[in-house]
Amino acid sequence: MERDVVQVLTEDHVVLRWLGERLRTAPTSEARSLMFNEFARALGAHETVIDETVVPALRACGWPELHSDVLTSHATLKRSFAELLTLGRNDPAFAAALAALIRQLARHCELEERKLLPLLHRCLDDAQREMMAFDAEAHLTRILGNERPKENAALAQPANELLEEAHVVLSSLPTPRDRSPVGP
Repeated sequence: MERDVVQVLTEDHVVLRWLGERLRTAPTSEARSLMFNEFARALGAHETVIDETVVPALRACGWPELHSDVLTSHATLKRSFAELLTLGRNDPAFAAALAALIRQLARHCELEERKLLPLLHRCLDDAQREMMAFDAEAHLTRILGNERPKENAALAQPANELLEEAHVVLSSLPTPRDRSPVGP
């Protein structure tokens, strides 16, 4: 069997965790800035694969055995990421929000590995998982370029597309003052 989507996502989790750790321990603000750009692109690519490849496949299968905590965690991670992208890097809240996002990402990857990946393996056949891998790799290549992030790689291009998406996502969500109590 060729590569399947489970392998692609497993490898992506390794890369995301590695980038998060490198970002967390970057020695200088310049290194952190470059690592953040790479981290943001990689996380955005992962979110795209989940949104455009995995979720449609699960929807087509009738959402078999999918625990709501996987989807809730995905949505929460996406919102936290969007909120982080709206902060200026010099904003005092940025460092704390980034550290929280890195921790949240590690928990989310573990949840996907424990619940989502086995589900994909059970509910899809080899050919379906291979086709999903092809689709996932196409998204990753489109967003990240020909090569996935590697050690000591530094991308100078800012995450402008992700910032635009963050504004769109956040503007579509109700603010605390928009929420009114339900009932009489």
